[in-house]
Amino acid sequence: MKGFQSTQRIETAATSTAAATLRRGQRVLNDGRRALHTTVRWTAFWVAILLPLVYLPVLAIGIGPQPSSLGLGLLGCHLLALFAGHNHTHDHP
Repeated sequence: MKGFQSTQRIETAATSTAAATLRRGQRVLNDGRRALHTTVRWTAFWVAILLPLVYLPVLAIGIGPQPSSLGLGLLGCHLLALFAGHNHTHDHP
C-alpha cells in the first residue's frame, strides 16, 4: 500500500504542476492579447488623427471628376482607423 500512496502523491503533484502551468500560460496569453489590443488601438487612433494631413496633397493634385482608387483607399483607411481607434484612452494602467 505504501507504493500506491507514493504514486498517488506523484500524480497529485504532477496534476498541480500542470494546472499551474496552464494558468500561467493563460495569463501570458491574456496579457499578450491585452497588449496587442492596446497597441492596435493606439496606432489606429494616431493614424486617424494624422491621416487627414495626407488628404491635403491628394486634394492639391486633384482627385478628378470621379473618385480615384487613391482617394477611396485613403477614405477607407481613415474609416477603419476611426473605427479601430475610437476607444483609445490616455490612461496608463
